[in-house]
Amino acid sequence: MSQIQQILEDPRRFRRHMAIVLGIAVLVRLAVVAAFWHSWGWHHGDIPDSWNKLAINLVDSGTFGFVPGQSTITRGPVFPLVEVPLYLAFGENYAGWCISLLLLDTLTCFLIITLFRKLWGNLAALLAGLFYAVNLPIIYYTAKISQVTSILPFVALYMYLFSSWEHAYSCRWRPWVLGLVSGLMILNKTVYLPIPIVCSGLLLWSKRLELKRWPPLLPVALYLLVTAAVVAPWTMRNYVLTGGKLVPVQSLFWELNVQDVLYYDLTKERGLDRPEGMTLDYFIEQERQMLVANGVSPDYPKYMSRAKWEYACEQAYRAVYLKSLRQDPGKILRVKVENLWNFWVRAENRQKTLLLILMQVPFLGAVMASLIILLHRRQLHRVKFGLIIVLVLWAEHFLVFAWGRFSLDLVPILGLIFGLGAAARLRASTDSCSASDEQRKNRRRHAGVQRRANTPPGPAGVTPVRER
Repeated sequence: MSQIQQILEDPRRFRRHMAIVLGIAVLVRLAVVAAFWHSWGWHHGDIPDSWNKLAINLVDSGTFGFVPGQSTITRGPVFPLVEVPLYLAFGENYAGWCISLLLLDTLTCFLIITLFRKLWGNLAALLAGLFYAVNLPIIYYTAKISQVTSILPFVALYMYLFSSWEHAYSCRWRPWVLGLVSGLMILNKTVYLPIPIVCSGLLLWSKRLELKRWPPLLPVALYLLVTAAVVAPWTMRNYVLTGGKLVPVQSLFWELNVQDVLYYDLTKERGLDRPEGMTLDYFIEQERQMLVANGVSPDYPKYMSRAKWEYACEQAYRAVYLKSLRQDPGKILRVKVENLWNFWVRAENRQKTLLLILMQVPFLGAVMASLIILLHRRQLHRVKFGLIIVLVLWAEHFLVFAWGRFSLDLVPILGLIFGLGAAARLRASTDSCSASDEQRKNRRRHAGVQRRANTPPGPAGVTPVRER
């Protein structure tokens, strides 16, 4: 371990190892794209959740929506803004989008190593970067052109900034930067709304003995205020579009709850061995029937704005879900319990679920082993903010809708847990080897002393001859 530590503490050697990890990241990403080249849906213009249309319409018509002139409230603005330069550069040649997003994802790997190094050490940072570099689910969904790519850098930034804030609480710029990062995370995905409040509560609890008066609470208040200020313009935009309804970022909460039950029903009816596309077709057909039953047009009507229609649809889904909850609470409970593991492995059908399990299990197994090591060594406090983010997101998806790809937001945090656990295990093994070597040296030294003590003295002036 001392040799490894010497190598890592040398800045030039550390940069060399970091370059190796980044090289692995690039090679693995290019290999995955090449291996599945003919199977990528973007060859035919098929992008998950139609994220491409938002960027295209934003450039061509100045409308944030799936159709020119019809603004939507069902998506946040961050990922489409990331896609805008790709559309300007490559048009609808999505191979260029794919390669660019994979390179952006490699920069996230670089960010993980350089930031985590400052707080958790060189070895843990390199191992976290390696964990991220070869994470196949991340690579796969990034290559498909999906939203996960735009949230991961912010998760890494947030994890570093908040963890370091605990050790530099008096830092004046940190609440401002953290507020900006938190706001952009929320504008990326609504699921991050509770994170600033929960993490702030944990921070104040960890410093409760120091913060005995109200002035030290001002940095946390400033942080939450900046976060709210970043999100507020988008919330106001949705308020205007819906005619006075509060939609902080996007209006998909009740629809996702409904889809959670629909997935359960379809699996009971048809099983997981179903063709690709059947799940989506089933969702669309059942949701259309729900909307009609609740007096809402299943197609966008011309007599109202699209945003108001989307809000009306959301209210219809709310009525359907609450009715299901009242009629069969036991079924809803079974659906939610399954979300405990669905959050990590669920996909469209059995084939995709098994593929995701195959890709996830090695990484999740390594994280679990690292958690046990950190728990045994009483070092879990080093990643407490990361663990609270994992638990909050897991709980939210448990209550609403769980899908395996949603857990990929947590890969930077899981990589850090793996890096710290593996580094602690390597350090313990090396310390044990060093202790054993020292014990052997002491035994040999003691044996030599004993032999000299037991050798009888020779005649005066004659040195005893050792028997061979």
